[in-house]
Parts: sequence; structure tokens; C-alpha cells
Amino acid sequence: MTDEKGRSNQGYRQVRLGPKYFPILLSVLSLGLWVVALHVKKPLTVVYSLMNLSAATGDSGYLFAAAGVLVLLNTTRALFLYLGWFFAGDGMARLTARNWVAVAVPAIAIPLCYQTLALLESATVPHFGIPAVMGVLTVLAIQILTKDVAGWGNIALALTLLLFSFQWLDVIPALTVYGFGWGEVSMAVKELALLLGRDGTLNLLGGIAFITVLAGGLVTSELLILSARQIQQMRRIRTQERQLARLREEHLRTRSSREMQNLVHDLKRPLTSILGLAGIIEYGAPPETLKKHANVIQKAAWGMNQMISEILSPSSKRAAKTEEILSYTMSQISSLDFHRRIETVLSPECACIELEVNLIRLSRALVNILDNAARATAASNNRRILLEVSCKGPEVSFTITDNGKGFTGRRLEDPISGWGSTGLGLAFAEEVVHEHGGRLDIKNSEEGGGRVSIKIPVGKKREPA
Repeated sequence: MTDEKGRSNQGYRQVRLGPKYFPILLSVLSLGLWVVALHVKKPLTVVYSLMNLSAATGDSGYLFAAAGVLVLLNTTRALFLYLGWFFAGDGMARLTARNWVAVAVPAIAIPLCYQTLALLESATVPHFGIPAVMGVLTVLAIQILTKDVAGWGNIALALTLLLFSFQWLDVIPALTVYGFGWGEVSMAVKELALLLGRDGTLNLLGGIAFITVLAGGLVTSELLILSARQIQQMRRIRTQERQLARLREEHLRTRSSREMQNLVHDLKRPLTSILGLAGIIEYGAPPETLKKHANVIQKAAWGMNQMISEILSPSSKRAAKTEEILSYTMSQISSLDFHRRIETVLSPECACIELEVNLIRLSRALVNILDNAARATAASNNRRILLEVSCKGPEVSFTITDNGKGFTGRRLEDPISGWGSTGLGLAFAEEVVHEHGGRLDIKNSEEGGGRVSIKIPVGKKREPA
């Protein structure tokens, strides 16, 4: 069953791979490492050793090294804790299909862990100060901003850099009065700096480290988010391209099937005449009509042969009057539901003009454009499609005008339909026009809608019989 909540959750971290329980497993692993890190004393031994060297020699280098090791230790501990609840929130959001759980879990659980350690009077109690609060806010921000970022490692990297920058604030003596660095070891480092008169140096170096690492973390986070969005956009584009290709393929199949039906129908008419007359001859026809029937059969067979030649060879052409081209084109759409909406206008002076054309392909080109016009006007209450045949100078124009949405392309040479057409109809029409040495004009009419003209050079004018 699919509902709004399900659809909302479907887009949540859809690019992250792995089973739905994988974040929970990562959460258990991270929190386990956090517990282990709390009981590892050796890094603190290193911090105290460096502090002793600094006190003995008065060298601020040892002091800053001690501060750096402490910051690294605090970052590691905080990272395991924050990542653990980050993954837990993400996993619970997947299991419950509620996105808000991903934010609520770390917001509640992380401060609760600090308070639990204090109540248990643990030997190692991290101070829940301003940097810790900033860390929680960072986790929440990353949880929201990186919901489309692929890969847990990328998120962990961004969170690590930001947490590392915040931990430097704990060892800056000037910030102690504001709630920074009230932990036992952090206070020891800052008190030693005050005793050695190096508090200004520690303020400066700590501030530089904070700003530098914070900038790196912010840039990394921004790059990850932008990269994820670009990947998402590329995936959407590929999906749209596949859908468009499928629509074009379906459109081609539908159009080819319809054209095949029309061609079969056209071939069937002369074949019916041949079979009918052959039957009359077989059963005995008067001698005076025998020659007449033979002539009809010959003409029908020739017509079929010519039609097949035009189908197989685009270069095959024959003489056809404009009224014949118009009539044949309209017969091709007689079975379509929009054929009654098409208005035809044939200038009297053009009716007898003869063109050298491939009647099959030219009529198909006109039908394709008429079909596009019908699609363009599908949403219109007052659909209007006009097929006008006119002659001017050395060419005859077959112009199709509609009152649809028109073309939205910036250039007339590269038009884009305003109704989502695949563009295959115009491409085929352009190919046919080129075969006939003509021109294809595409533009929007002044009254609105599209206007497509096929212009074919004139052969000769035949007088009416």
C-alpha cells in the first residue's frame, strides 16, 4: 500500500545502498567504539607527558602539541558517539518510515549519554559544553542537509572535520568564561598556559586551527551536497532520456503500424479490381468489353507496381497533380478521429499543377504534420487545423496551420513543440522535402499556434481533361 508517508520516505536517502538494518549495525559498532574509547587511558598519558615537558622547558611547542593530542582524542570520542546516534536515527527513520525520527534520535540521545556518564560517576566524564552542543547541532544539520548524499564515508568525513574544529574551542583560554573547555584535562592545559604566560599563544594557535579546520569542513560539506545534487540531477536526466526514448519507440511503432495499414489498404484497392475483373473474364466476358477490362487490369497492376516502387525507393517519383496529392493525403487519415476537424483549401489555379513526387512518402510527411497538429490542439476547446495548397512562382506550398501551443524553440531551424512531441514527424518531413528538392518552413502563426509549410518545386501544368 502506498500513501503520502510512504512516498515521502521513498525519497529519503534513496541513493544510499545497503539493507535497511545496515545503519543500525553501524550504530551499534560506533557506540561500542565510543565506550571503548572512554576507557583507553594511553592518549591521556601522552597529553600529560607533553604538559610536563612544556612545564619543565617552558617550550610552548610542547603545550600546543598537548592541546592538539587532547583535541584529537576528544574528537575521536565525540565522533564515535555522534556517528553512532546519527546512524541510529537514520536506521530508525527507515524502519518506521518517519523522517523526523532521523533528527529526533540524535537530538535526544547524545545529551542523554553525557548525563548518564555524569550520573554513573564514570572515571571519564566528557564535558557537555558549548562545543558538544555545537556538535549536536552539526549532526542535526548534516542529517537534514545530506539526506541525498551517497556514501556513509562522505558523511563521516564532513562530520569529523566539523567536530575537530569545534573541539579546538575547548583549549582556547579566552573562551573558558563562555562555557568552553570545562573538562578536567582541558582546564589543566589552559591553566598551564596561564602559568607559562603562553595563554595568548594558545588563543592564537587554537583560533587559527579552529577557523582552518572549520573552513575545510564547511567546504567539504558543501562539495558533498552539491555533488549529490548533481548526481541526482544526472539520474533524473537519464531517466527522462530513457522515458523519451521509450515514447519515441512506441510512437514509431504506432505510426509505422498505422502507415502499414494504410499502405495495405491502398494496395488492396487495385488488387480487388484486378481480381474482380479477372473473375468476369474467367466466366466469359463479351469480346467488346474484354479489351476494356484488360486495360483496367493493366492500369491497376501498374499502379500497384508504382506504389511498391515508391515504398521501397525514396528516389522513385511520378507525376501527380496537386489535387491528387491532397486527395490521397486525406484518404490516409480517413480512419483517424481528427480527420473531420481538418479543413482543406485548394486554390483553383493550383489544382492542375503537376509535381514530380514520391506520392507515398510525401503523403506520409503531410500526415505526420497533420498528426502533430492534432496532438497540439488536443487540449483546445475549439480545435482548428487547416491544410492549404497554394502556388506562388516556381513552387507549390502545402501549408498546415493549427491553433495549438505552437513551437517553443529559440531558433526556427531547431523548433521544439510546445505539447511534448518527440519531433520525429518533422524530422521525417524534412527528409522527404529534401528528397524532392523543396523547403520546409516552420514558424508560429500570428494568430497563435504552429504553421508548417512544405514547398515543392513545380514540374509542369496539366490542362483539365
